[in-house]
Amino acid sequence: MARCLAVALVLVPVLASAGEIRLPPIKSVTVGPGRALLVNGKPFFPLMAWLQDAQNFPLVTECAMNTVAGYWPKSSGTQDVTGYLPLVEKAGLYGVMPFEAKLKGHPALLGYIHDDEPDLTHQVSDAEIVPAKHLKINTRTPLWRILDGDRTSWSVLDPLQGAAITIRLKAPVTVESLAVWPTISKGLAVMKEVIFEADGVEVLKATVENKKGEQKFALPKPATFKELTLKVFSTYPGDQEWGSLGEIEGFDKEGKNALLSPPRTVPRSTPAETLAKYNAMKAADPSRPVFLTFTGNFHPFFKRIPEELRMAYPEYVKATDVVGYDIYPIYGWNKPEWIHLVQEATDLLVKMAGERPVYAWIETSKGGQWTGALENQKEVTPTHIRAEVWMAICRGATAIGYFTHVWKPSYSQFGVPEENRKALREINEQIARLTPAILGAAPKQAASIASEGDVKLDLLAKDGPDGLYLFAVNYDERLREAKATLKVEGLVAGKEVVVVDEARTLKADAGSFTDSFAPLAAHIYRLAR
Repeated sequence: MARCLAVALVLVPVLASAGEIRLPPIKSVTVGPGRALLVNGKPFFPLMAWLQDAQNFPLVTECAMNTVAGYWPKSSGTQDVTGYLPLVEKAGLYGVMPFEAKLKGHPALLGYIHDDEPDLTHQVSDAEIVPAKHLKINTRTPLWRILDGDRTSWSVLDPLQGAAITIRLKAPVTVESLAVWPTISKGLAVMKEVIFEADGVEVLKATVENKKGEQKFALPKPATFKELTLKVFSTYPGDQEWGSLGEIEGFDKEGKNALLSPPRTVPRSTPAETLAKYNAMKAADPSRPVFLTFTGNFHPFFKRIPEELRMAYPEYVKATDVVGYDIYPIYGWNKPEWIHLVQEATDLLVKMAGERPVYAWIETSKGGQWTGALENQKEVTPTHIRAEVWMAICRGATAIGYFTHVWKPSYSQFGVPEENRKALREINEQIARLTPAILGAAPKQAASIASEGDVKLDLLAKDGPDGLYLFAVNYDERLREAKATLKVEGLVAGKEVVVVDEARTLKADAGSFTDSFAPLAAHIYRLAR
């Protein structure tokens, strides 16, 4: 993308009728030095809300966000995204939208975005298991689990009485015994009399006991086949018609399970597939950047994916112009002690991104669908939000997104509690006001931060239009207070240090000054030229 050297000016909203704040129409979007997004040649710091209906736009602007990202089909009564983006524009916002050629040149189009989280993994199997036509298929318990080798996983057979499934193999196998692992759950039917057919010929009729664990049956003689069919002739009845099966095994003469077909972990979209989508978007409209959001799986902390998939992330990065991630320590995991991951993940992604802008999605409330009962979920506080935002910025993020959806006590796209909305507005207004400094050039003089003890602190130093700015955050998950020393090369003793937006100043010693940091506190300092 085109480069621009002028970063002293900032994109300023203009006043519309009835006091409404409106961003100027977009004529160009480029990337400047320091991974800054430039709109019409001026630095712009996107503050994004994810996947919002138009009825929520007043809440988005109330929280001083300037951009919405993503589009859900039929959102806000629209037929497609071409009807949605004009609503975004009317609200005075910019949009980062799924690609649609008809959006090209739209004055509210900040960029395009890939389908969410192409790196999100799932398991697939090479096993082909064909159910009888009358069976109801539960997609949450795929039939390949019957052959995955995990005897704690299971697949639903609904109804269990009269159920039949056929295993189709790629090559013939010869087995001397067969085994089933029935599952026993209160109220569910359990298989009793079963028949196995090999290539259509009955090879075993057996009675399964009403108990958990392996039940192995020797065949009258070895059977060779490419297709093995299990039929449930009768059941131990339960309150429900359906039941489940943990595993089917077929053992050859060496005792090896010849039916075993373990699953593979694969992403939603491979790097090559993602790159092909990116190239198609850029060929159709090179005037706008393409955004891409990762899961947190690139951080080794999670250990949820095979290492070869983690090594593929640099290839994913080639498929985008602006790259971000989502890690929600509290909302997503109920683990406030994982808050430091925001700082670490941003650092890792910035190093992979090169000159590309980087963004982080930030949690805004509790109410997640995967973190247990609402009463057991821990609060996301203004302190958490502010700390995570400045962790990301101090590590090089040049855009921020906010995830505002909650599922508990009921679903809402913008379920942010009032005190957090107030905090979001304060944080975002501060970022917008300080954008010329945040996106400014690195200063010539060296700057660093350290504390007594081993408290985790981070620092971003930038040349702003009216002085040297130091953005600092205590990101220590142990919630330790810090007495910090900030060193600045060439700092003169007695120099006044303004603590931005805190109505206080500090006096510098020769080469440094000190300040106190409460747990997860962030401070901003300005040293006039």
